[in-house]
Amino acid sequence: MAELLDVYAADGTTHLGVKDRAAVHRDGDWHLAFHLWVVRAGGVLLQRRAHDKDSWPGFLDATAAGHLVAGETIEDGLREADEELGVSYAFADLVPLGIHRVDEPREAGANREHQHVFAVHDERPLEAFTAFDRDELEGLVLVGHDAFAALVAGDGPVAARDWDGGAVRDVTVRAGELVPAPYLRALAGELRRIGLSGPGTAAAR
Repeated sequence: MAELLDVYAADGTTHLGVKDRAAVHRDGDWHLAFHLWVVRAGGVLLQRRAHDKDSWPGFLDATAAGHLVAGETIEDGLREADEELGVSYAFADLVPLGIHRVDEPREAGANREHQHVFAVHDERPLEAFTAFDRDELEGLVLVGHDAFAALVAGDGPVAARDWDGGAVRDVTVRAGELVPAPYLRALAGELRRIGLSGPGTAAAR
């Protein structure tokens, strides 16, 4: 069954109708997305996208992210954490980090999103994320705050820790592995501040 998305004008607030996801990307329609960054004192938690994804396979991305489907509110975007990470957060615990426009040309069409970006503080260890969706994610990668700032500035490679659901191992990651997003460089300082602000209140299901 086709995934239906709300279509908006370029201002991100004027609703123009509903279309299926493939048509939205083919026609370059503006739509909404939800991005959640999980942070801690030790750094930023990234997801490694599954290698069979139709866009950015195997790349590092926001901890949980996805489209808002037709009829969903911004708060409903938190289902991405449930679905992708297997954990639940309260919307009240999220720190809003703005709405960011992405206009990404594709071979056929364009991806035009208004990305509603949030962060949440969560100190649980990597090994506690046991219920992440193996179809959507290859695993999770923890990158220190200094290393994350270097990555989004295009520097590196940097040291990181990888969790594939079976073992934690030391790895090296490069700037070219990040899904590009125009807000990333400006976001690094905010993620550091939130990560160092103290333990979060969210708990696993």
